[in-house]
Amino acid sequence: MKTAIHKTWITTGIVAVLLLGVATAPVIAHHSFAMYDTATEARKTMTGKLVRFVIGANHSQFIMEIVKPDGSPLIDESTGKPVSWTVETTSAAQLVRQNITVETFKIGTIFTITFFPLRDGRNGGAQQAHR
Repeated sequence: MKTAIHKTWITTGIVAVLLLGVATAPVIAHHSFAMYDTATEARKTMTGKLVRFVIGANHSQFIMEIVKPDGSPLIDESTGKPVSWTVETTSAAQLVRQNITVETFKIGTIFTITFFPLRDGRNGGAQQAHR
């Protein structure tokens, strides 16, 4: 009788661990930087006008419209709209430790940023790669 109860508890424990592993896999995958091309030669540097600065718990984002050297917006010929890029940066907690808040960067600020682009070619990237 003790052996059957013992085996049931062991089986239940193994199933619980497996379910926990499956449930946490998406969280672990979220923090992967595999979607970014982190090769040194892949880095991009762009100048743009800040459209929105989103402070987030895990990652904050700069959303910017790219500008040409003369300061005019870079226009996408297929849509006729300014070319926008989204660049992820660090967490809100880390930004606050550096005295950076949502008020630090005013909408319309022109800035230059270096980042690692998305591998799939979409207009996005990460300011720093976690290796």
